[in-house]
Amino acid sequence: MYYEVMVKNIFNDMYLFFNGKRAIGLEALQDAYQDEPLFLAFISDLPEAFKVPFYDVMMECYGFFKKHCGKEHTEEDWADIVTEIREFREKWNNTWSWKLILALLEVLEREEKERKEEQEKALEGTATEETGEELPDMQENEEGQAQPLAA
Repeated sequence: MYYEVMVKNIFNDMYLFFNGKRAIGLEALQDAYQDEPLFLAFISDLPEAFKVPFYDVMMECYGFFKKHCGKEHTEEDWADIVTEIREFREKWNNTWSWKLILALLEVLEREEKERKEEQEKALEGTATEETGEELPDMQENEEGQAQPLAA
């Protein structure tokens, strides 16, 4: 839910920034979003943004994100996402548009990574509750396989 709200806020603020519907300064946006890659994609290559109908690009990008956010994705889903991104790139063929959709892909990947980490933590807690035993701390061996830390 965090990512959905963050993306919505950035898109709303950038729409206002681009259209001048409300006085919003670039410094205020920088303070609000700091080093968020999506924000940086919006403000990079600004001359390129004005070579395309930026509002249409923004709406399409936001629709893409809303379609895929908050869901657990299978390998097939990821393949579909990549196909959509390729089609988007062919349609707009613009560096600003490309950076924007790639930044949204990165947000989806962050969301997926956090979801998996939370599921792993929940499973670890469930295993401990079911067996009554603490799980050992793990480390990777030279082959990259997980193994318990030596006591």
